[in-house]
Amino acid sequence: MTSRKPRRRKKRDTLVLKLLLAVAVVLVIFEGNLIKTMFTHRSVTADVVTDGEANHAKTEGGTVTNKDTDTDEDPALTTALATAAPGATLAGLTLGDIGSQPAATQQTEAPKLPTVSNPDSEAIVRKADTPVDDSWFSDAVFIGDSRMEGFRNASGITQGRFFTSVGMSLTSMAKEPVIATKEGNITVAAALSGGRYNKIYIMLGANDLGEYDWDSFHDGFVSVTKRFLEIQPGASMYICSCIYVEESKVKGGDYINNANVDKLNSILLQVCEDEGYYYLDLNEFLSNGYGALIDGASSDGVHLYEKYCKQILEYLKSHYVPVESDADEGKADDDSKEDSADNENKDDSKDSASNENKDDEKA
Repeated sequence: MTSRKPRRRKKRDTLVLKLLLAVAVVLVIFEGNLIKTMFTHRSVTADVVTDGEANHAKTEGGTVTNKDTDTDEDPALTTALATAAPGATLAGLTLGDIGSQPAATQQTEAPKLPTVSNPDSEAIVRKADTPVDDSWFSDAVFIGDSRMEGFRNASGITQGRFFTSVGMSLTSMAKEPVIATKEGNITVAAALSGGRYNKIYIMLGANDLGEYDWDSFHDGFVSVTKRFLEIQPGASMYICSCIYVEESKVKGGDYINNANVDKLNSILLQVCEDEGYYYLDLNEFLSNGYGALIDGASSDGVHLYEKYCKQILEYLKSHYVPVESDADEGKADDDSKEDSADNENKDDSKDSASNENKDDEKA
């Protein structure tokens, strides 16, 4: 009888061979997809980085020209900002520490938050019925960091003197030679001494986030503003709130966040209340309603586009405290004198009538 065992063994070997071949095909397909995914991911990442650098280099109508003395900036980035086409002027902190990041995720619905700790404070300047024009700023001086410098470059303001420096902090504003002149750098106080100003606008604070304990910032801010008023006696002091940031785009320090901005603004408002200064709540229109900068107002989360710098100028024109002119004061003195003379005449008439009545009684 012929044995069939060899034939069964041949079928079993063929089946095993087919299984191994199928496994090999599956592995080849899987590895191919994996390699394709890896290359696709690298390509997308490269595109994102390239787009981020391109967006960071855009400008919108002007440039930030001063170099931050505290940060090593990328020369290519500075050149791009200086030569880009109109459309994205930025105003903010140090250029080297702030980069483009992916856009923030959509905000979840939540109650809108007030932009200041005490929105009913009498120190907050309210909107006037009639806005002023640029001539209002003819006797004004603007002091601040590169956010203020960006405001000068992009807002279209035509009046006023600017003492600004990229990276200006409370310490540098108080005592460091950060204001460039033809004769060399000088302090803000020295620059203030060179003219006569009736209005002082100050915008800073973003470079101070995380740098001091809050009590030290309060005391230092009071000290330096009083010093400025000693140099410019009788000037009106306007303190601009620290503008919110878009945290998801900020690069270079987790201390640059809106919780710290709110805390710093509460100190600025308190100083204004205690010292009789005027508080300008810029976050009244720059906030997204959730305690952060409006989405899309900045390419890097801090520096504002030209559109919003122009809005700041319109805000300043409609938020001011009228100043009595010398003519108004003279008129008030004349009115006071007239009132005094009228009262004296009335008193004389009363005395005369009283004396006549007494004479009649005696007769």
